[in-house]
Amino acid sequence: MENIIVLSAATLAAGFLRGVTGFGFALAAVPLYSLSVPPIEAVILAQMLQIAAAPTDIIQNHKIIDRKALRLLCIGALVFTPVGAYFATRLPPDIMRLAIAVVVLLGLAALMAKVNIRDGKGPAVTAGAFAGLLGGLAAMPGPPAVAYFLGRAGDKRTSRASLLLFFAFTAIIALLSLAIGSDVLHWGMLLVAASCYPALLIGNWAGTQLFKRLGDGHYRIAALGVLFISAVLTGVKGLSGLI
Repeated sequence: MENIIVLSAATLAAGFLRGVTGFGFALAAVPLYSLSVPPIEAVILAQMLQIAAAPTDIIQNHKIIDRKALRLLCIGALVFTPVGAYFATRLPPDIMRLAIAVVVLLGLAALMAKVNIRDGKGPAVTAGAFAGLLGGLAAMPGPPAVAYFLGRAGDKRTSRASLLLFFAFTAIIALLSLAIGSDVLHWGMLLVAASCYPALLIGNWAGTQLFKRLGDGHYRIAALGVLFISAVLTGVKGLSGLI
């Protein structure tokens, strides 16, 4: 029972970030979940909750997504998400955390330098591939996909909507890959996810209300801030486990 309370509190906070930026759920939730459950179970729980939120996301956002970019991102993710899921069950958790932190910080550096990402198949598929790899590895497909959309300087509503649907897609592929490639899934985790789902709904609703008040500039700042904090926390946790 105590674990459920802690996990629900983490879900509430992560859901709020998700509502504000369209991403950041797993980036915030997985490290917090890892304080109460093994890292691989934290990854699976985050994926289950993102899948559970997908139907509502599709209904609310399907009219404003960037269909071309989303299709190309999904192609890259479809190939590399199973690769990430394969390594998720074999790499030491702290090595995983350090690798994720490095990737996030590199993406941040490019965004802070205001690197513009051109339209085209190459950048979108590449971003999708890296996002899929991180999604399968640690339920964190956010950094490459967010870097792609922010680098294109598009409309905040379109970027947020496209990210929400893309993350639902990567979560489904990652969870299927884990189910096929390992024995880490069990019914108890489904019950835990169901217990945390109300907290996700509440947090996501509250975050969405704040998102509606943000301008494009504030949205970019919020997205960059979440990426930076998540990279630092993930890197510190990885280093502390290795020292």
